[in-house]
Amino acid sequence: MSGPTAISLFSGLGGIDIGVHRAGIETLVTLDSDSYSADSLRANSSTYDEGIKGQSASYEWTVIEDDIHDVTAEELLEAAGTDDIDFIVGGPPCQTFSRSNEGNREGTDAARGMLFEEYARLLRKIEPRAFIFENVRGLASANNGEDFEIIKEEFAQSGYTINDDVLNAANFGVPQTRKRLFIIGFRGEEKPYFPEPTHVEAKNALTGKPSWVTAREALSDFDLDADLTEEGYENAVGGQYGYLLKNIPPGGNYQHFTERKYDPEKGEYVERDEDELDAKVFDWRSRHYNYLLKQDPDRPTWTLQAAPGTYVGPFHWRSRRYSFLEQMQLMDIPVDYEICGPPREIQRQIGNAVPPGLIEAVIRSLSDQLGLATSDYKEEASNATIRADGGDGSHDLDGTIEIESSRSPWRHAEDALIRIQKGEQVAVRGRGKNIARVIDVLELIRRRAENNVEVELEETVIDKPEGTKSDVLSALNAEIAPN
Repeated sequence: MSGPTAISLFSGLGGIDIGVHRAGIETLVTLDSDSYSADSLRANSSTYDEGIKGQSASYEWTVIEDDIHDVTAEELLEAAGTDDIDFIVGGPPCQTFSRSNEGNREGTDAARGMLFEEYARLLRKIEPRAFIFENVRGLASANNGEDFEIIKEEFAQSGYTINDDVLNAANFGVPQTRKRLFIIGFRGEEKPYFPEPTHVEAKNALTGKPSWVTAREALSDFDLDADLTEEGYENAVGGQYGYLLKNIPPGGNYQHFTERKYDPEKGEYVERDEDELDAKVFDWRSRHYNYLLKQDPDRPTWTLQAAPGTYVGPFHWRSRRYSFLEQMQLMDIPVDYEICGPPREIQRQIGNAVPPGLIEAVIRSLSDQLGLATSDYKEEASNATIRADGGDGSHDLDGTIEIESSRSPWRHAEDALIRIQKGEQVAVRGRGKNIARVIDVLELIRRRAENNVEVELEETVIDKPEGTKSDVLSALNAEIAPN
């Protein structure tokens, strides 16, 4: 191999491996037992003729879709084509340690909590120069910290000198305040160190470092519905309380409809006047903070969830869900990356991913300490267009493309692009929560079409039988713009 190498465990959609690639290190093998994650990994690897890009994809990893319990070190090294591995990276599923799973944090008592032992088993067999183990910050406090000590001891007994810390992705240029726990290790007696933050919260700007990247900055070119919904959608969330979101100021949550209200100028909740109490819907602090949480565009987004409920935010300041491509931008995942599976599985993969920019900072620091020669990463403009065999053949291409909750926006976009490239006009329509999927389809068309595509957007509000309203977003007559 011409440069430093890595093997990835519990790879998910590949967030860690994108960061590894940016740091000038190549992931040779990825491993995940989840079929949708494995499909995403294959779709973005030139080793396979799969996905929109096929063999022109940006990465070159070999994908092993298997349970880690059943995989040997020999199999991983054979797939890598070398036994000279510099890094093992990855983090096992974290639900048993997650703070969002309070009341059911089984920690290492659960089968998934014991997956660190499989990580350590392969670490001892492969003997890379270094490793990066990533997980939720709740791991440090699970079972009063006993689990964390067990895991660290396992890695130390594997022949590594370790260090640990909780890092905030926003401190490394990612537009999301996502905090993750890391254990890093060097084989032998040298102690590894974490990188210094490159960005700071705005109130700390006197340090001379740039401020956190805001959601508005990150999504500056996601403007398809910006003018159309300047005041926000009426009800693009649905359910019993979705209509409330429009009137929640950016930065506020459900508590705006308690005995207090959110004052965006003060950035805090203030007592309502007595004549305003009829606006109360909820009791103060009766829900989790992300219930009907609306994004403040002038700060990084809050942590994106893997399985958000109907009212779990953060929601876009335009009073709708973030589209998948917007979430990818906020997660620092390239928007030309393809994520496979139905929408529910796409959301899970994004919410479970590690921001590549955070991993890039960590692995660059470790590489410098080890004296590894890495190449500078250069962002390459995507030249991906729809392939001739695009679409899965399961959708009627006649008439309007009605967004289906069970179907990937990537597949909808393939159908639309095929028609557009034949000179046909396309209409795309989605209601309520599927408005975000309309945005996805249009963004995918806009970014992958060979020529500029003109789109005429129309938003309508319909009255529902129960007396509430629901938004419908339609893209009318999408077609190739004339020269």
